[in-house]
Amino acid sequence: MPSARLPIIGHPLTRTPLEGVLRAALSEDGSGIEIERWERRPHLLAEALREVRAGADFTGAIVASPHKEKAPPLADALSEDARVSGAVNVFVRADERLRGHNTDADGVRAGLVSILPRVEGKWPRNAVVLGAGGGARAVVAVLIGSGFQHVAVLNRHLHRAEALVAHFSRTARHMELRARPWHDAIIEVELARAELLINASGIGADGGESPIPAGLLPSDRYVLDLVLNHPITPLMAAAQELGGTVANGQAAFLAACTETARLLTGTAPQLETLRGALATELGPPEEAVAVVGD
Repeated sequence: MPSARLPIIGHPLTRTPLEGVLRAALSEDGSGIEIERWERRPHLLAEALREVRAGADFTGAIVASPHKEKAPPLADALSEDARVSGAVNVFVRADERLRGHNTDADGVRAGLVSILPRVEGKWPRNAVVLGAGGGARAVVAVLIGSGFQHVAVLNRHLHRAEALVAHFSRTARHMELRARPWHDAIIEVELARAELLINASGIGADGGESPIPAGLLPSDRYVLDLVLNHPITPLMAAAQELGGTVANGQAAFLAACTETARLLTGTAPQLETLRGALATELGPPEEAVAVVGD
């Protein structure tokens, strides 16, 4: 019998590197935590979390898409990142209470550090965010906390971007945070004044596709493409050709996994352990399966 159980709750639960990388992290710690896959539709999330809360053999739960935004009201307590972002991707159980965390935010911070100037005071103050899911919420929360002054959020379904912006209406009072329609003309206008572009939409995960036409990109932009399974995505390649500084989602993913393992076990895993597990999970490029911020 495992000493503790850890369900991954989502719908649908497709193969992603997250499970394998977390298994490697938990195995290194020797905690005996056993990962389970729970495919639950949104209306069954509360029931699943009640089971986790009541079971002494559970250490917590991993919350996958599409449940991240629905999870905060079901927590007994929230970390600051989870509260601000309005999304939870990890629950830690203690004394029949579930504390919700958002380690996606830790990942976003690591991704930004990998491409932006070393001194945070020299970071740009304008950004465009593509996507409006749980991962995009973590992105916007980090941008707000990092002093950005103008952030435009674009999504294929405008109402989702509007819901994201509405969630941040209080914490973003000091800045301009807007939901914008996903149209080429609008993207071009927003990118003309935004030094930073973050793709949290999932578009590009299958390879060969960029979320926006290359012709809309200005020169010398910072681009964080949270697609995980391609070293250079089409969006990154287009930005590089124009003198941009780019990164994919791997640094963000590994940072999020590190913090997730630390929360669950009390010990941060070795980065090399996670890198090796990720390389194994991704395999050759043609066999890789994507994980993005959403």
